[in-house]
Parts: sequence; C-alpha cells; structure tokens
Amino acid sequence: MMQFTYESYAVMLRNLRDKGYQFRNYGNWQEADRTVILRHDVDNSLQKAVHLSTVEKTICPEGAHATYFVLVSTNFYNIHSKSSRECIHKIMQNGGNIGLHFDETQYAISDEQEMKQYVHDEAVILSDLIGQKVDVVSMHRPSEKFLCSNISFSGIINSYEETYFQKMKYVSDSRRHWRENVEEIIESAIYPRLHILTHPFWYREGQEWNLHDTLQEAILTASLDYYDNLNENFRDLEGEIARSEIERRKV
Repeated sequence: MMQFTYESYAVMLRNLRDKGYQFRNYGNWQEADRTVILRHDVDNSLQKAVHLSTVEKTICPEGAHATYFVLVSTNFYNIHSKSSRECIHKIMQNGGNIGLHFDETQYAISDEQEMKQYVHDEAVILSDLIGQKVDVVSMHRPSEKFLCSNISFSGIINSYEETYFQKMKYVSDSRRHWRENVEEIIESAIYPRLHILTHPFWYREGQEWNLHDTLQEAILTASLDYYDNLNENFRDLEGEIARSEIERRKV
C-alpha cells in the first residue's frame, strides 16, 4: 500500500501522469478521455495542506488542479487568522482550488432546505475570504441520511453526488487507511476516470510513522503552536516555562 509520506505522494502523481491521466477539477472532469480528480479534505492542518500543494506544484508545474476542501466551522484552525489566510493563499498560488468542507454536526439541522442554507452561508464566507466564488462542497463526516439523499445545491457542486462515485473510480485514505490499493489501481489504468481523496493531516516527510507516533507528533506540534501564540501575548513566557520543555517531548 502507498505510504503516508510526501515522497510517496509525489510518486503517485508521477505515475498518474505517466499513465496518461490528466488532472481535472469537478467542473471539467469530462474534458479528456483519461482524467483524475484530486480531492483533499483539510480536517486538521492547513500547514500540512500547504506542504501537499507544494509537492503538486513541484511534480506538476502545469497544474494538478487539486481541490482543497477547507472547514469554516472547526476548532482546529481559524480561517480568518493571518496565518490561515496565508496558508490558503499559498495553496492557491501552488495551483490548488479551494472548496468548502462542511460539517453538518456544527448545526441543529432539521431538514434538507436548512442544510442547503447553511452550506450556502459558509460558501459565501469562504468565497469572500479567498476573493473568488467557492463552487464545490464536500461533507465532513457525512451522516447516512446525507449520503442517501444525493442533495443538489444551487450553484455549488456536491462532491458526493452519484456522478463522482458511479462514473468514476473512487479511492480514499480515510482514517489513514487505503481501503483499496491506489498504486495498483493507477498502474492497471483500467479506469478512465479516477476520484482520489486524501487527507493532508496524515502525510509527513521522510520515513512513514505508525499511527501512534503520527498522532503524538500532531498533538505535540499543536502544543508548540499554542506556545508560540501564547508567547506573543504573554510577557516573559520563556521565564515561566521554556519552549524546550515542550520540544523535548516530541517523537
């Protein structure tokens, strides 16, 4: 199975290109005989998403046209902060498209119409932030009810529409597990349309780590980020607790 490293992701991109797949987005995936949609759900880390987009820019200077689905409602990052805005714009500079990652659990949604309104509202917020229209949405931890309803949104493509699963071969690394061997699927080239979902949070540089160490590094990195932000707002934080006390706990 493909490893969760930037190096392995780069190999996957090269293999897609060598097998004749053309990188497309949700609006133009039918414009070539052999196409692939790269979908990234940015659940936890915008910084990791930037790194993945940099790999794409390096391997595919002509553009990988990947879509990065960003959460508006999340406890992991604030899209309105300076650092988050810089990350999002860096992804766009690297050729990535920005889509809405919508978490229905953030709201007490009673019916389909209410969900459509919340999706529209969040898409407007994200569109205003990036300075262009957000026209595609993916669901974060979608409910069975949503998956069965095949909802259509006005002016917004639903990446869970049957089209992207029935007319394309869908492969995902959800929960850090490839349910099918994506490398073998690409190598076989038997599917003319591919829809590949990855989660940037799982990928790292160098040797692949196990799940425990990957999670531990993420938690401790978040602690260091919190320390750095606190240091900007707390006088002489280093005098009270040294950054090195947190750093030495990293894997």
